[in-house]
Amino acid sequence: MRILLVAPSFPKRVMEYLTLPSLELCILSRILKNAGHTVSLFDMKINRIDIDHAENALRGEQMPDIVLIDDSPETHCTSVKLIPLLKEIWNSSPFVAMRGEIPSFIPEVTMQRNPQLDFIVRYDDDYAFPAIVEAIDGGDTELIDIPNIAFRCGSKIICTDEIRQLKYDLDSLPMPDRRLYDIDKYLLRDSETIVRSSRGCPGNCLFCIKTRYECFRLFSVQRFCDEIQELQQMGFDSFFFSDDTFAFSDQRLAEFAAEIQRRNMHIRFTSNIRIRDINNYKAAMLKEIGAYRVFVGIETVNAQSSSLLNKQMDEESVLSKLDILKRHGLEFHASFILGAPNDTPKDLEHIIDFVRKAQPTVITYNLIKVYPGLPLYSNPEQFGIVMDDPYWYEKDEWADHCVMGTRDLPPEDLEKWARRMMWEYIAG
Repeated sequence: MRILLVAPSFPKRVMEYLTLPSLELCILSRILKNAGHTVSLFDMKINRIDIDHAENALRGEQMPDIVLIDDSPETHCTSVKLIPLLKEIWNSSPFVAMRGEIPSFIPEVTMQRNPQLDFIVRYDDDYAFPAIVEAIDGGDTELIDIPNIAFRCGSKIICTDEIRQLKYDLDSLPMPDRRLYDIDKYLLRDSETIVRSSRGCPGNCLFCIKTRYECFRLFSVQRFCDEIQELQQMGFDSFFFSDDTFAFSDQRLAEFAAEIQRRNMHIRFTSNIRIRDINNYKAAMLKEIGAYRVFVGIETVNAQSSSLLNKQMDEESVLSKLDILKRHGLEFHASFILGAPNDTPKDLEHIIDFVRKAQPTVITYNLIKVYPGLPLYSNPEQFGIVMDDPYWYEKDEWADHCVMGTRDLPPEDLEKWARRMMWEYIAG
């Protein structure tokens, strides 16, 4: 079968987000090609194609049998506009499927609100979509027997068995088909690229949709190093380890360091790390093996809010962890949520003072956004969240304006705080 994978663009600010290949699509492409299917990619991100110019670009593609949209919370507003466009261009011929966090958590709602969407692939099941392809192609498998999908049956929407603890080992997956992407364009834009040694996160932060989307599982360090060396051969010389938390374990980090030494590898990288996981051993080891910066989600310095979000950190503890990074010469990118539950204007003022003390290399202030699948979304009143439009993620407005707030910090106030806080940081 002819399969078109689609990487939707971000709304309005196409190139302002990290523009990186999807490792899930790369693995999926290899699985499908190994099964004898023809796979191509419509990459809206690297080619700077917004929804208004997608029709002309898509008309240059050969008509596929099925299209899979690689959705994310940030691109969902583009994804839902693509569904009717794909049907219109090819006279309703191709099936259209979608994978990603939002359709995984609310499959019935997503299909009801997008009546031309034929399939949903739920969670991080690498084999669910290939099974759909085989069923459509006349295989023996019935759609109802494929776990982790949703599909239409007449006027009904059928959700099959939900299996979160997938039985296959991550190392059993084929190496990612990174040539699915136009690698030369990615190299031209940035010599740093994405690679991952795990899926999911051992944490359970209340605001994080990713930890609920993927169960925590590991690739072996041998497989991880194989991928890094393959990328070095392609010309990449720096890496973003996109694990939700890379250095979660002293033992795992030591194993990785030993494998790098055994292979005589030289790498430069940045990675995410949970604030609670930082210690002297990890900081020293990260620096030794090539880390130049870590991303740390601090989110709030209000101890009550931190506890509610399952971060369980107070200001003094956070500063002591950041001091460890500084002592070992690691840069750090600090991230905060503006509008976290229980936060008040006084707390945001406190964050400004905290940032002066902490002196991060890079800082991000994220306006509060809650997604389907989160307790914050299901019970906003319980957490003091004010969300006028529960389907805000389908619209472009979130890219330009704050779309929700709290009882103490309405959206218009949060926007003002975001501008002020960033100016305070830049001005020093």
